[in-house]
Amino acid sequence: MDDYDQYDLRNATFGEFVGFLFDRDVVPIPMQGNGSPKPWYWRAEVAFDSTKVASFYIALFTTPDTVLEDYSPEQLNQGFWAIQSSNLQCAVTKVIWDQTLPFDIRESCVRSMFHLYELLFSKVPLETAADMWWDSIAYDWHCGIRARGKGGEDEQMQDVIFDTLGKILRLPSEECQMAALHGLGHLHHPETSPVIGAYLAQLPEIDRDLKKYALAAARFEVL
Repeated sequence: MDDYDQYDLRNATFGEFVGFLFDRDVVPIPMQGNGSPKPWYWRAEVAFDSTKVASFYIALFTTPDTVLEDYSPEQLNQGFWAIQSSNLQCAVTKVIWDQTLPFDIRESCVRSMFHLYELLFSKVPLETAADMWWDSIAYDWHCGIRARGKGGEDEQMQDVIFDTLGKILRLPSEECQMAALHGLGHLHHPETSPVIGAYLAQLPEIDRDLKKYALAAARFEVL
């Protein structure tokens, strides 16, 4: 693609991969038709090895507080949007569905996202990427692209994501709890209502708006 920037990550080190994602000038996502510059990951053509990239994501998510300490919140927000974006060929949302990789590697990648919330998102306020992370990953179940009734990885991955979201929901951070509720509201797992019910029972003094959002998520009625 002539108008795309070309990247080859097949021999990249972990540090080079992190720089590829985050060491960027920040460009706001443009409103439709306003002619603003597009974020770098909208025009990236990437050659990469899925096994290596999956291992890099696991390392990044497991130790984000030390790996990303040199980047601004704005750079982090943009980088995490790139990681979850359907525009980027090596996005984590694509890697976890790459069936050339063993399922246990992809499962580990999803489970490592708990530490991303525990160690980074609970401490560094980002504009939107942390809240929308699970929207990007779970929305396929909301719109029917994936369904538990199909069995196979639709069911297996749904269970992995559900377990990870349940752990994030128990973190002492309202921002993390909101993100987990957002994901649960789109994932449509059959055990969602009792998990959210237990969450609310443990927080009798919960903010009214957060409680309202939690109840909507339990009904799979979040946007």
